[in-house]
Amino acid sequence: MKRRDILKIAPLTVLGLAGRETGPARALPLVSPTQLGGVGRAEVKPLNGSPALFFDGKPVFPAINWVSGPRPDGWDFEEQARRSAQTGLHIYAFDVGKGMEWIGPGPGRAGDFDFSTVEVRFGRVLKADPGALFHLRVYLETGHGDWWEKAHGDECEILSDGRRNGMSFASNVWREQAKEFLRAYIGHFRKTGLYDRIIAYQVGDGHTGEWVKGESSMSAPCGDFSRPMRLYFQDWLRKRYGSDVSKLRAAWHAPAASFETAAVPAAERQLEARLYTFRDPASEQDVIDYFQALADLCGDAVADLCRTVKQETGGDRLAGAFYGYLLDLAWNGGFFRERPDSDYSTYQRSGHLGLRRVLASPDVDFLVSPYSYGFRGMGGDSPSMLPAESVRFHGKLLLIEDDTRTHADREDPNYGQVKTLAGSRTILRRNLAHFLTHGEGAWWALWKVNAAKVPEFGTLLREFKDIGERSMTMDRSSAAEIAVLLDDESFFYETCRYNLDIPLIFQQRLWGLPRLGAPFDVFLLDDFLGGELRPYKLYIFLNPFRLDAGRREALARELRHNGRTALWIYAPGYLKEGPALENMEELTGLHFGLGEQPWGPLVHVTDFEHPLTKGLSQDLFWGTNAKLAPLFYVDDPAARVLGEVVYSQGNCRPGFAVKEFAGWKSVWSAAPNIPANVLRNIARWAGVHIYSDAGDVLYANKGLLGVHTVAGGERVFRLPRRAETIHDLFEKRIIAQGVSEFRTVLDPRSSALFQIMPGQNRGAGFTSSLGPL
Repeated sequence: MKRRDILKIAPLTVLGLAGRETGPARALPLVSPTQLGGVGRAEVKPLNGSPALFFDGKPVFPAINWVSGPRPDGWDFEEQARRSAQTGLHIYAFDVGKGMEWIGPGPGRAGDFDFSTVEVRFGRVLKADPGALFHLRVYLETGHGDWWEKAHGDECEILSDGRRNGMSFASNVWREQAKEFLRAYIGHFRKTGLYDRIIAYQVGDGHTGEWVKGESSMSAPCGDFSRPMRLYFQDWLRKRYGSDVSKLRAAWHAPAASFETAAVPAAERQLEARLYTFRDPASEQDVIDYFQALADLCGDAVADLCRTVKQETGGDRLAGAFYGYLLDLAWNGGFFRERPDSDYSTYQRSGHLGLRRVLASPDVDFLVSPYSYGFRGMGGDSPSMLPAESVRFHGKLLLIEDDTRTHADREDPNYGQVKTLAGSRTILRRNLAHFLTHGEGAWWALWKVNAAKVPEFGTLLREFKDIGERSMTMDRSSAAEIAVLLDDESFFYETCRYNLDIPLIFQQRLWGLPRLGAPFDVFLLDDFLGGELRPYKLYIFLNPFRLDAGRREALARELRHNGRTALWIYAPGYLKEGPALENMEELTGLHFGLGEQPWGPLVHVTDFEHPLTKGLSQDLFWGTNAKLAPLFYVDDPAARVLGEVVYSQGNCRPGFAVKEFAGWKSVWSAAPNIPANVLRNIARWAGVHIYSDAGDVLYANKGLLGVHTVAGGERVFRLPRRAETIHDLFEKRIIAQGVSEFRTVLDPRSSALFQIMPGQNRGAGFTSSLGPL
């Protein structure tokens, strides 16, 4: 990839890590695993505006190899590990646990654990890379029909079709055995001298270790009808209603309900909702309660297992999990071709809605997700599946699994696979730009990114590590003036069908938002309601469908001042104690009307004279063909109507409107999946700084600007403040000096990452064709 720019610089020089917690201040030497031969203490602490990984008090960029685990008789990745060691990547993530060391009873074993091969297996990695450190993905799920299921049949999840599905999340027998295994495993590492080589224990359950029960959450069968879950649910209800059966009966509108007879709702009631898109608390509170109980259970289980790790290690190792995929769980088993297709999402039945409990736990250091599977190809995006800024806000490190299907991966032509080395480089560079601008670490799948077969990948990974280390010297804090807010609680009040969540969350996150030309931060709504977030100019409320009186008061208190702008979509605030249009008006300040017949709403612009619509094309429509109900329109003479929503019976009603109040502004769209050019106009009207109007995928924090383009061409990037030097980190060029905007030419189908350097760091570590800077 070549770009026509002005100055060339010598190869990137990795600087020592500098900074106090909130900005550059003091030099911190970079730690190298090969210098240590192990790590005395691994921890997560703030660095330059974002959580960072530290080994023995020194910051480390988390660049990790994801590999298959070594076997007693060999390891498929010895050559790649040697190459990796040469690039400076010494951390290896692989699976351990069930099926490897937790294997059940057998000859010569007093219990269910077998650690006899650990030293030989881990030794194979250390032979290939003497500086190796280990991030262990500890798999704790019991398999279908395996020894554990046979020995503990009463502790297994029972599906709605009568099948067993591994252990129940509610099984105390399983939970205690899993904790016993973690203690024994950590103890074995201490005995064998491997303890200091282990930096992290990632606790995993569910069919891929990601806390998702595929059979009961990603397809039509439901769970969990086991005795452990029934007992857990009854105990949860006692806590929820203070052991007062009258409160239970009033909430469930069931005069005969009792804690002793309360049962997990039947599958048909879990899957369908009385109000089509929403659940009616008057008749479905038992289903709402069950989903919330499941979320609490899984969140507590993650925190409990991490607590066991922290207790057993004295707090000097990291603990975390795959968890909290709240931006992606609209998909199901059909999306992945793993199970029969269905019309149901994974949200409510997965247990991931317990994220708030996990973020609140002091024993959880990090969370992990693959980058979104929704649109990985050329022109797509690479966000975490989690509300990333909530993770950072709570002081956790976010790691991204980059399992990109490159041109070298001949066996899996899915998930946006590109066909050339140049295309693979572009996608992987785009991903790195996203990770670094969001303060994230990464592991790369060497079994996908095959550095042994494609030597260029080894060079690329070295580049990524060097740039990642350099990024830690910068201001890593957010530059966003847009907050995107996701309400975990409202999911409990939705149907399990994916008609709404695909366009509202999954596609809105991947289509419109990353192309609006300005960075944005994604939080859980309750982080905003807590009053501790820094101010933003535009707040995009994705799904605040159900708020009680307390949360409504908190939202009004945080939003309605200092000229802030709110963007609402579809049905904000529709549910309080029950559904009502007045609830929506209370939240948004707009008066609404209602259409009941299910249909796919589409919005088009009818007023092109407002700043929100100027420059838009009259052939622009947005929305969804999936059926939603109820449908809503604005019926407010004080609002300015900018567009109409078209729905069943050909109704054309006010569907895009704005209303200004003292201290704040309210914008509403009747349909989801708002396109980037509309979002850009809303953001600009709210006073948000727009870096680019080109529609490329764009990322930025205070030290970096990343862009991914399909069309390519000349670009102008406007900066929020003057920069002394603009460095192209991939092409190793100086683009401009002493500017508040800069021009460059991007190749088609390319990715770029620019360092925006303030005056005091001008040119550090670089030499240009004009001489030392």
